[in-house]
Amino acid sequence: MKLSDNILQPSGGDLVGFSGERVPVLGLVWLQTTLGEYPLSKISDIQYLVVDCFSPYNLILDRPFLNKFGVIVSTIHLCVKFPEQDNQIATVYSNHRELRQCYNISMKLPNHSKQAQVNNVHISNNNSVLADLDSRAEFLERPTLTGELQKVYFNIDPNKYTYVGMALSTAELHTVQDFLQKQVDLFTWKPSDMLSIDPQIISHKLAINPFVRPTAKKKKRNLGDQKKKASLEETQKLINAVFIREIRFTT
Repeated sequence: MKLSDNILQPSGGDLVGFSGERVPVLGLVWLQTTLGEYPLSKISDIQYLVVDCFSPYNLILDRPFLNKFGVIVSTIHLCVKFPEQDNQIATVYSNHRELRQCYNISMKLPNHSKQAQVNNVHISNNNSVLADLDSRAEFLERPTLTGELQKVYFNIDPNKYTYVGMALSTAELHTVQDFLQKQVDLFTWKPSDMLSIDPQIISHKLAINPFVRPTAKKKKRNLGDQKKKASLEETQKLINAVFIREIRFTT
């Protein structure tokens, strides 16, 4: 792509493929990316990871890119649709011949150099690959517990406890227990302990068009007494925690 190395921003971490192989990241680069062709196109600045490896693709687009452009992917039709600046729907089609060519090349690559190839676009036998941030490995493998565990209680409540390793000395165990007891107010044991959630963190809504009149609705599902009681109890917990609220509709 004739890009200068001077525009690369330093970055650590690896790019991880489906089979667990890791390729070191050379750096980050911001590129103005155009999806579609004028006039049905959309432009946005995208941050890519740059790695040095052989791949039939020179660009890997994953969820951050798709979400930013509002892309809907249809694998059966080999195309993507997205809203462009004037809220018109644009479509980008794949090339069957190039798709088959990329697939054949990827099958010939050794396992240690295959890259994740879902939602990948644009074909070129180039030794540099750009990838958006979702495929990045920012961390090492999660540590696993070894040895036997013992309970540590936060207070006199027998239902509030956690586990620590048996290998801790008596002094270390007391230190951990004292720390947890001082920070007991930071832990939540039931939904009502964490009243309300900021909508900026997470929120759900029905994706409906207010200008379209409903034409049908599903029949009410009758639950058994045991399931009905359990569902009401769980729903009441969420209501008490102000996680959800009831909305009544005319139909």
